[in-house]
Amino acid sequence: MFNRRTALTLASMVLATTLATTDSAQTAASFPTKPVQVIVPYAAGGVTDILARIVALRLADKWKQPVIVDNKPGAGTVIGTAAAARAPGDGHTLFITAFGFTANQVLVPNLPYDPKALAPLSMLADSYSYLYVNAAVPANNVPELIAYAKANPGKLTFASSGNGSSPHIAAELFAWRTGIDMIHVPYKGNGPAINDLVGGQVNALFDTVATMSFVSSGKLKVLGVGSTKPVARSPGVVPISKSGVPALADFTAGGWFGMFIPASTPIDLQKKIYADVRAVLETKDVHDAILKAGLEPSIMSQADFATYLKKDLDTWGPVIRERKIRLD
Repeated sequence: MFNRRTALTLASMVLATTLATTDSAQTAASFPTKPVQVIVPYAAGGVTDILARIVALRLADKWKQPVIVDNKPGAGTVIGTAAAARAPGDGHTLFITAFGFTANQVLVPNLPYDPKALAPLSMLADSYSYLYVNAAVPANNVPELIAYAKANPGKLTFASSGNGSSPHIAAELFAWRTGIDMIHVPYKGNGPAINDLVGGQVNALFDTVATMSFVSSGKLKVLGVGSTKPVARSPGVVPISKSGVPALADFTAGGWFGMFIPASTPIDLQKKIYADVRAVLETKDVHDAILKAGLEPSIMSQADFATYLKKDLDTWGPVIRERKIRLD
């Protein structure tokens, strides 16, 4: 029965909702009120760190507050991700990461954080992986590499920047699809892996366009790119999906780089930060700086980025499980 007490209860609920909405809007309007921390779960100097510093510098100019990149590497990005997941939802802690965010949901049992504690804010950039081989490898295209590997089982080695990294999983997918036997040689980062590839200690590596300089010098060969269509910045490189190998007809490989925010952050504030990040990404100097870093600028809405991450997990999860990939 509707009575005075019910009416008062409903009025209180409406007032509380109104006040909460007003507080949220005021918080968004006044943000930021102090320096903003950007957690990066990789060491300084890597491509994710470089991207984070490009974005942080321009956000600092826009917000008139310091935006500080805080590198927290270790345990395959778990340490930095856990720190971001525990951060308060006041907008003053952001998180920029890459492929490991989705991969670790399959790679790492009993994660010390809930991935849902971090809300996708926006993709920032992506990249295509190129298949490089040492110049001495007797193959000039993908079919020839597969034929060589099948004729010499267990002899072809491929490097990666570490167990569970995107170059590792791309190579595992390539081997799985084509039925070849390759030996994985993990390194602690791309630099040592590239050095040994150039030196001939390993045969192959999936890596970004930045490694193309070694092709120009004749030390490496590039056999293809993990895309479904030609890539504008490297028009002479054949997409692996177009190499004439049926098992690779839909093969793609690359990496994404995105920004997250604690999921407890009010929606109005999330929208404000997203709009500011998007505005920064759309400036010519940021666009050019991202290209110079070897990445492709890419902006997505929050909803589209969330959908992309789900698809990413659905694509690579089966590869990780089938190939029994582990971080250690």
